[in-house]
Amino acid sequence: MKIAAMTEAPGLDGVVAQDFSSAKYLLILETDPCGIDVVYPREGLSDCSLAEKIVAHDCEAVLCGPVEEAPFVILADEGCVTRYLACGLTAGAALREMEAYRLAMIPDFIGGTGCGSGREGSCAKHREDGHHG
Repeated sequence: MKIAAMTEAPGLDGVVAQDFSSAKYLLILETDPCGIDVVYPREGLSDCSLAEKIVAHDCEAVLCGPVEEAPFVILADEGCVTRYLACGLTAGAALREMEAYRLAMIPDFIGGTGCGSGREGSCAKHREDGHHG
């Protein structure tokens, strides 16, 4: 299974950024065996480009901080990627916390009001296909 992490440094010891847009790196992690599959430096990439890379790698989840609306829509609605609030943890620790079900999910974009804000269709879709979010 592939998991994305939005970090401040390019390794498993890199800290997950405070919000999606401040991340300096996108890590694509493989869970079995645990390791880094791909590292993308942000250099010149927009939040939407990074979200598209996460979807293109078929990631099940992203470990990040709060997300702006445009990349959130790509992740949640187009890619059905679960968003986990992991800012402040290292990528390795965040992955372990996610696997132990100890991370909160990010239900909506910055300024949104969650699944009850007219996004019922996409939230229901996630529940039906086994994704959270």
